[in-house]
Amino acid sequence: MNPSDWGLRPLVVDDVDAVHAVYSDPETWRHFPEGVFVERERSVALAERAERDWRESGLGEWAVTVRDDVVGTGGVSPRAGWWNLGFRLAPSVWGHGLGTWVASVAVGAALRTQPDWPVVARSMETNPASGRVSEQAGLERVHVEPWADGPARIIHADRPLDRRLLAEIVALG
Repeated sequence: MNPSDWGLRPLVVDDVDAVHAVYSDPETWRHFPEGVFVERERSVALAERAERDWRESGLGEWAVTVRDDVVGTGGVSPRAGWWNLGFRLAPSVWGHGLGTWVASVAVGAALRTQPDWPVVARSMETNPASGRVSEQAGLERVHVEPWADGPARIIHADRPLDRRLLAEIVALG
């Protein structure tokens, strides 16, 4: 897969069919099977939130493309005083560096858009690839939260997080 074929553009509702194909694929949720998007409405809500984020904050999730085909989503979403870094890509594009590229571009965009906000990524200990992508994008592991009903949650950030913000992020699960 040639990196010159990779692209990013703001995620919009017109992308819902391609997004739902990725988010409804159980393989993309291997580390969190209960997260699979069964209902198409969840994909619609994701795209609507992205459109709102772009409109209100100037930054949000992107449609990730390869040769103009949407192969997933990625980027940052604004939260209350921080950026949430995330990415979900079709298995057919895993292992080529696309996730790391998306995450790296997103971290840079977030820091240019609102540099006072920390960039945070959340993953599960059972998904070490996600944590590696966050680290390759410049984030550091700042917290591990044991979880009673599943694998520990790993929190990466571009800076130390104050106690209040860390507690808020941990509460999200």
